[in-house]
Amino acid sequence: MQKILLFILLSFTATILNAQSKKEQIETITSTLDSLIKDAASKQQYFNDKIDSLKKTETNQRQNFIYKLDSLNKIISKNQKEHELQIDNARNKINELKTQIISLNSINESMTLELKTKDQQIDSLSNKIANLSDVLDSLSNPIIINENDWQLIESALKWIEKDHSKIIQWFNKNLYPASNSIYTHSCYSYILDAVDFNSGYPGSIEEEEFISKWSSMFDLNYASFSHPFENGNCGWASFKFKNIEFLGNFNYGDWYKLTILGGCGENDYSETLVRVVKIIEENGSFKIANFISLRDN
Repeated sequence: MQKILLFILLSFTATILNAQSKKEQIETITSTLDSLIKDAASKQQYFNDKIDSLKKTETNQRQNFIYKLDSLNKIISKNQKEHELQIDNARNKINELKTQIISLNSINESMTLELKTKDQQIDSLSNKIANLSDVLDSLSNPIIINENDWQLIESALKWIEKDHSKIIQWFNKNLYPASNSIYTHSCYSYILDAVDFNSGYPGSIEEEEFISKWSSMFDLNYASFSHPFENGNCGWASFKFKNIEFLGNFNYGDWYKLTILGGCGENDYSETLVRVVKIIEENGSFKIANFISLRDN
């Protein structure tokens, strides 16, 4: 009986002790839980404060950005207006310049027409002056129509200052071998008749006709040639100028003295010819209108 009571007492004591231990555990857990809750609440409050601060910062930045954006838009709008105004001013200037150009073109056309009229008047006056000068020259020195006498031609030559480089180049390029294009029509016709007359072939031009046709225009004392700028009948194989000298102007042509060396063989310059040649300009080209022999050997 005592053992049973002791067992019951021990059991009751153990139960009481066990109950006390669980209560303490519950209190400990409850205390820990309260501490965790407080810590979580504190952290939650920290995070809330942080979020509020970030929100305020973001709001301030957004407001600042909007303000700057508005300021930029105002500046852009102002600059755009100023730019548009500058463009309008430039367009107005361009239109004004176009108007001035049109006016200047009109003035220029008027002045060009007036200058053209003046030029025509000057040309007319120049022609009249030239004609008067020719008349005066003819009165003081009558023009000798015949060009078959060297002494008369030489006495009537007038010196004129001019550039002779082009005609000298022309002589060197065209005189030998010569083509009919370097002579005037009358001069080339004379050359053909002279060659024909001197050949003596049946049907050639007769002496009487030859003299009647050409004696007043050319020196027939020098009319025995097969080439106007060669002598003999061999046909020169060598030809060069020793000298080209301008003598003067007469009968509306320039007269040159040509000293020519040549011969029948290669590099043969044993023959010396001296020709006085009259050059005119015809249709923009130089032409030989007459020639006289001063030396034939």
